[in-house]
Amino acid sequence: MSKTPKGKQPNTLFSYFQRTPKSESKDSSKGGANDVLSPRRSPNDRGRSKAPNSAGKKSSPPVKQVQANEFSEGDLVWAKLEGYPFWPSLVCNHPTEKVHCKGGKSKQIHVQFFDSPPSRAWIKERYVKPFKGSNDEAFQKGGQFYTLNTQINNGAKEADKALEMEKKDRLSLVVDLLPSSDEEDDEEESMDLDPNVFDAEMSDGDVPKENCASKEDIQESSPRKRKSASPQKPRRKAAKEATLKNKRRRIMVKSESGDEDSEDDFKPRSSEDDDDDEDSASEVDENEISDIEPESEPESPVKEPRKRKAPGKGTPASSKKSTPCLSSSQKPAFSPSVSDSTKSRLSLFSAPESSGEDQGQKDVSIYPHVSLDFLQPDKIRDNTRKLKSDPDYNPRTLYVPESFLNKQTPAMRQWWELKTKHFDTILFFKVGKFYELYHMDAVVGVREVGLIFMKGDFAHSGFPEIAYNRYADALVQKGYKVARVEQTETPEMVTERCKNMARAANKYDKVVKREVCQVSTQGTRTYSHLDGDIGDHTSKYILAFCEKEDVQEGTRIYGVCFIDTSIGTFHVGQFEDDRHLSRFRTLVAHYTPVQILYERGKTSSNTMQLINANLTSALKEGLTSGSEFWESSKTLKSLAEEAYFKSEDGDIVWPETIKSMLSNSDTLGLTASDASDLAIRSLGAVVWYLQYCLLDEELLSMKKFETYLPVDISERSRQGTQTLQAIKQRHMVLDGITMANLDVVWNSGTRSIEGTLLERLNHCSTAFGKRLFHQWLCSPLCQRRAIYDRLDAVGDLIDAPAVLEECVTILKKLPDLERLLSRIHAIGSSGKNKNHPDSRAILYEEVTYSKRKIEDFLATLEGFKLAMTLTATFKGAASNFKSKLLKQSVCVQGLDPENTDARFPDIDDDLKFFYSSFDHKKAKRDGVIVPSKGVDKEYDQAVADIKDVEERLQAYLGKQKGILGCKTLVYWGTAKNRFQIEVPESAIKNIPHHYELMSSKKGAKRFRTADIEHMLAELTDAEDRKDACLKDIMRRIFYNFDQKHKKWAAVVECLSVLDVLISLATYSRGGEGELCRPEIVIPEEDSQPFIEIRDGRHPCVSRTFEGGDFIPNDTVIGTSDDQDEEGEGSYAKGQVVLVTGPNMGGKSTLMRQVGLITIMAQMGCYVPAQTCRLTPVDRIFTRLGASDRIMAGESTFFVELSETSSILQHATKHSLVLMDELGRGTATYDGTAIACAVVKELSESIGCRSLFSTHYHSLVGEFEHDKNVRLGHMACMVENENEEDSSQETITFLYKFVKGSCPKSYGFNAARLANLPEEIIQSAVKKSKEFERSVYSCKVFRSLWCSTSAQEIQNIC
Repeated sequence: MSKTPKGKQPNTLFSYFQRTPKSESKDSSKGGANDVLSPRRSPNDRGRSKAPNSAGKKSSPPVKQVQANEFSEGDLVWAKLEGYPFWPSLVCNHPTEKVHCKGGKSKQIHVQFFDSPPSRAWIKERYVKPFKGSNDEAFQKGGQFYTLNTQINNGAKEADKALEMEKKDRLSLVVDLLPSSDEEDDEEESMDLDPNVFDAEMSDGDVPKENCASKEDIQESSPRKRKSASPQKPRRKAAKEATLKNKRRRIMVKSESGDEDSEDDFKPRSSEDDDDDEDSASEVDENEISDIEPESEPESPVKEPRKRKAPGKGTPASSKKSTPCLSSSQKPAFSPSVSDSTKSRLSLFSAPESSGEDQGQKDVSIYPHVSLDFLQPDKIRDNTRKLKSDPDYNPRTLYVPESFLNKQTPAMRQWWELKTKHFDTILFFKVGKFYELYHMDAVVGVREVGLIFMKGDFAHSGFPEIAYNRYADALVQKGYKVARVEQTETPEMVTERCKNMARAANKYDKVVKREVCQVSTQGTRTYSHLDGDIGDHTSKYILAFCEKEDVQEGTRIYGVCFIDTSIGTFHVGQFEDDRHLSRFRTLVAHYTPVQILYERGKTSSNTMQLINANLTSALKEGLTSGSEFWESSKTLKSLAEEAYFKSEDGDIVWPETIKSMLSNSDTLGLTASDASDLAIRSLGAVVWYLQYCLLDEELLSMKKFETYLPVDISERSRQGTQTLQAIKQRHMVLDGITMANLDVVWNSGTRSIEGTLLERLNHCSTAFGKRLFHQWLCSPLCQRRAIYDRLDAVGDLIDAPAVLEECVTILKKLPDLERLLSRIHAIGSSGKNKNHPDSRAILYEEVTYSKRKIEDFLATLEGFKLAMTLTATFKGAASNFKSKLLKQSVCVQGLDPENTDARFPDIDDDLKFFYSSFDHKKAKRDGVIVPSKGVDKEYDQAVADIKDVEERLQAYLGKQKGILGCKTLVYWGTAKNRFQIEVPESAIKNIPHHYELMSSKKGAKRFRTADIEHMLAELTDAEDRKDACLKDIMRRIFYNFDQKHKKWAAVVECLSVLDVLISLATYSRGGEGELCRPEIVIPEEDSQPFIEIRDGRHPCVSRTFEGGDFIPNDTVIGTSDDQDEEGEGSYAKGQVVLVTGPNMGGKSTLMRQVGLITIMAQMGCYVPAQTCRLTPVDRIFTRLGASDRIMAGESTFFVELSETSSILQHATKHSLVLMDELGRGTATYDGTAIACAVVKELSESIGCRSLFSTHYHSLVGEFEHDKNVRLGHMACMVENENEEDSSQETITFLYKFVKGSCPKSYGFNAARLANLPEEIIQSAVKKSKEFERSVYSCKVFRSLWCSTSAQEIQNIC
């Protein structure tokens, strides 16, 4: 085998295994052909390591600087380190080599990452891309660099600041990151491996118990090998060899005959081996995987190097270990001693010499799966053999010929059988302690997440079990589905199963069973202990819907069900919608789904067009009607048959939401009512999909169901006859179009929340508070009493700044309690633990996962403990609060009998119980819970029984001492041989006849009696019960905690409300400029709705201006304006305001400003204005901007008219309508006519408050004398020295909204600002004058025609 080229480190499967100390054997110091094993590395570490020097000495050859064609020092770039996402970076010189670019087989660029703390690395040039700013399309949703990782987003902001600097100034940002101790380490590394051990593991022979070492193997360890161990640490060396044999992993190569046993099986460590984790030859330490962060997204693209331990007493320097490091320094030589046969087999697992990045571009056509006939695009069939062209084709399944399966090895056949059921899913196939990806899945893994291909005839890649979270999360975020496939048998279980088979076991029977334990998608993430830390706080909904169309009425009825699986609340509802799908649009805007389930073949084209246009990034799956998208009767029957809602006595207890949807005529409760049939069907689709993902028991058993009703459904009287007091709806309606036009929660321009009202107002400290804030913002209140209660709460908090600050400090320490409660329920669920495949899964990192579960539980307890301290903070101030809502959120129930508003549960006693239920420190350290006395009755009884039996055994021994007259009698033995009475020879003569001889030794014999046998049986039974309780004690404690779920959920609800109120108070006391408390007015019967805003400012735009640069404006609609003079065309008491003004004068900003201030006021927040008075608004409609819907075949003008039609149909006198330049998408006369008719309808028929901007000056003339319409315009100052040439006008925008109309739109000024060529502008000016003369001539002629008689016209002619 040839030497590894410099700059490359061969990647073998044994890169994961821990090195043993250097042997003193002479052969171990030799290099050359034996260099086939590499130090412990992760699969992606190749790009980070350097080749060993064959001489075993430190070697730093001069680095050849390459003239980079594209990147230079100081450039800002996106840099992708292998195994990490693209990261904002700065090109800089290496601290010691003083170059930023170096050559070799592939060029590398040295960068410093924008991270905290900063880190650096050499990056392949092909994975360095220019950074163009965070507003670049590539960083927006759907772009190459898009991510939800907050560290990367923060880094992008830092890079934006650097982008504004000169290139030379950016170098001041470079931190002097000197090489780590690992980069400077020149000590030789080696491995002491027994060739016989690895040859045995690589053998092709059949081994009954795969991948495990028997007791005989351990006893037959070579004495000669033990003698060669380091004399300084003989015991540690022996322990390592024993561990190596005990924990070795069997690796099989493809057999010529194909007759092989369980080639991929493994045997997990026994409990006796747990103490040897650090020295295990096959163990992958979580902290030593250089590029795999097990618990979350990488916080930094470079892990901080671990500190090397100083050599201990008697430890030679050569035994030191160094951690792999990202550096250009050369690594020392590495010379293991391995037999030739082992080397040849290990070479099969070596990665190709190209880097991981290169493999992402590798031609995959060389792999056999590409040429398989049944995988050709035009020949792919589902498991029922339907082609893709068939309307009933199921993309989740795949047909694989039986003849092909029969040619596969046992494990590979198992993989293909799983693939037939999960064709559209990436299978993480467990092999020992690794998840492996094969064929097309491996190609995706290499391309998308930076895995590398292993050597072999087929595509194959993988990673350790502990890194599951990283790779699963990365693929799910990119839109893939991931199935976690676990081994659910040990080799011993396989052997036992084969023995009990009625027929002779074949090679396919001898492979361990594997089962899909979870399917993860964008909409089914539960953030379990395997997923590590909880990530993004935003809700990720999965939505199922079905519809029924009424052709005659042009309406639709929708049934919907949606759930955030990380929380577990099902929202189920049914509603009627118009032809514009207004309510459905509002639903997907308020609860934006990341995954959609629809009924294949039965969904209308209009609905699909809406989904495709508005939810481009959502995962969409069609379900087969009947078998997957269940009928309502099948849904109810399935829910009744399962144990989701069954009580302890076996009766079905339906949740109230579902119970209200059942038909009263069916006593069995298995029929849905007509008004809820579609809702139950949608619930059935979600239940089926959760079963498919193996999450049904975990989520349905929580019994958290809520009825979904569109926010505009109310008991209002008919339009036109209602008064303000008749508004019954609780919330203002903000439909999807309005939320998009006003940038409420998402900025479609920047494709982020930047510049949105959500970003401006959201100062919440907790994840659950941020989710509630989003709901409040999407559904402002309509009832004055509720609005004032929130405003009072904001005022109370502003008046108590010290309490406010202390409260914020506590809230910032709280974990995501809402999701943690869902986690705890999943672990404590008895149904899942009994029947779920995860209960059978064999996990190598079980201790790590147990520690994570315990840490989550303790974090939850600590969070609730902090919550109680928070209530104590408000104890003195709460009595002075005016707000009932605030008192409910911070006052503990029962502490003050006079305070009937308290809603915060008293959880002190519950917390004390769980805090004392076990030793927390020991549980976190060991990953095992040992319950305290009184926590678990069964455990306490088992411990008491053990103690009782042991005392009786000791008493029996004392009695026998008296009978035999020998005081030296003792019990001897362990395990099953325990409690044998050892009798010395001197007392043998006194042995009673009922003593049974068990064993003997020189000078003594050992006996048992029937009484001892009976007590030993009792002891064994008690010990078994104790062990069983210990295995299940974590679930039991979590179950007991979950039994009080309502109490914990009530605490979370109070905390979330408090967090949102504090967020509103934080803005209200610290916003830019003057803020005021809005006044909500309930008018008298004879009055009309109005809005009066004085010196109002746009809440999002104003923060981008310094000081008072933003010009405030008054907006008065529906009421008289005392500050302006009365006059013709001035501020009349009209409901519609016609807004005119020059292009770019601020008309659209003013309209959005009014809409956002209205939302803030009714949300219960102070607003950016001097004063604000208004009557409640039931709905805000917007018609702003111009856009088409290409996919729906709708032009810009058609979209305008559709939105206008929806406004005219649904607007009431209490609505607020904002319409911008209606009619501009068609001919001038047509557009003017339509705009005129719409204004007339709004002012006369509907009578709602409206802002209508236009450039049609003829429209202004039409309504200048209308008492229902007032005129206003955005002021500007015009200067023009050449009155003959209007293109030379200089326009100064004053951005002030004043009365009257604007005479012109000054379009030529906008043309000049847009740098249109001067000759084109002059040509346009000339043509404009011609048009004006023509229009003037027509007016004169029309005037003459109307005022002159026919005789006079004849005389003129």
